[in-house]
Amino acid sequence: MIKLWIKTVFTIVSLWIISSNAVAINTCNSTSGDHQEMILCIQNETASVESQVKKIVSESGEYYGIYKDFYTKQRLAIHEKCSLYINLGGQRGELFMAQCELDGVISLELFVKQYTDDLDNT
Repeated sequence: MIKLWIKTVFTIVSLWIISSNAVAINTCNSTSGDHQEMILCIQNETASVESQVKKIVSESGEYYGIYKDFYTKQRLAIHEKCSLYINLGGQRGELFMAQCELDGVISLELFVKQYTDDLDNT
């Protein structure tokens, strides 16, 4: 009975820590802890960052040698890497996957911006 109680408390504390710390973007900090609301917020933030990267690639990508194919392959790699979190199962896996994709897209955006800045300054 005590083992079950300890496991239950550990699970609840773990889920609370994940829900309060997993979301790295400030706009998602106002979510109430509702799982679906957190996932939606992270996905919206991911879409926002993705649109910025797509804009850079479409507007000046050829000038810098960044083509849509590069973006597509990088985005697919991010998705495949983050899909591993689904194996965790449940809400935890879904939340980790969404956060991983957001982190990956942010990293891609930073790379594209740094790359274009480097070329502009050479």
